[in-house]
This record gives sequence, structure tokens and C-alpha cells, in this order.
Amino acid sequence: MARFLAVPLALLLASCATTYAITPQVAPASTDFATAQRVEVHLDNFSFEPRSISLAAGRPVVLVLINDAEGGHNFSAPAFFGDAQVAAEDAARIAGGYVEVHGGTNVELRLIPAAGGYDVDCTHLGHSVLGMSGSIVVR
Repeated sequence: MARFLAVPLALLLASCATTYAITPQVAPASTDFATAQRVEVHLDNFSFEPRSISLAAGRPVVLVLINDAEGGHNFSAPAFFGDAQVAAEDAARIAGGYVEVHGGTNVELRLIPAAGGYDVDCTHLGHSVLGMSGSIVVR
């Protein structure tokens, strides 16, 4: 019986910890992020608020990820981060396709989103299954 459970459990654990190596596109140094739209996303046990984010393609934005929980969460959106142009100072934070946000802290990312529809979730074990998933729509 244990042998039959070992493989599915291993696959489940591996899928929850998957990261996607991306090479972030760096936004032009002349991009004015000081006047960019600020979009706040609250991470909590076990939700994103708002669950769906709408952004304008090609317009600078400051994405503020706020962890309202005591424990850690992440904001995993590899396709979104891979397509966006990111401020040079923020590129290393998203190289795995996600941003880790420790409990009670926030992270600001300066980027220029590309048009498309993107999935977002928390890849911590079981968090997306419990409701930490959402979408980003860029038009």
C-alpha cells in the first residue's frame, strides 16, 4: 500500500515546489516608475486579494505584494514575469518565475506588462489547492 502512495505523493510534492527559470527582460533605464500606477495584491491564508488583476499593456506599474499572514507565501507567475519588462533592480527577484514574500512583509516590483492572460498561484505546499490562485489580464 505504501508503495502505491509514494509515487503520487512524490509527484504532488514536486509540482508544488516547481520553479521556472526565466531570464527577465530589463525595462529601459529611462522608464519613469515614479509616476506609475500602483497595484496592491494582498496575500493571506489562503487567498490573493484581488484574485484577478487587470493591467494595461506597455504601461509601467508598481506591483506591491503584501503578505498579511504570519507565514510565508509566494506570487508565482512565470509566464507573466517572463513576458514583462522589469526594472533592472527587480530582475533577480523574479528569476525563478515567482516572488517570495515573507510573513508580515511586502515586496515592490517595477515592471511593464505585456498583453496576455496569465495564471498566478502560491507554490507553497497545498496553498493553491486551498485557494491561493488567480489571474492577471493585460490588455
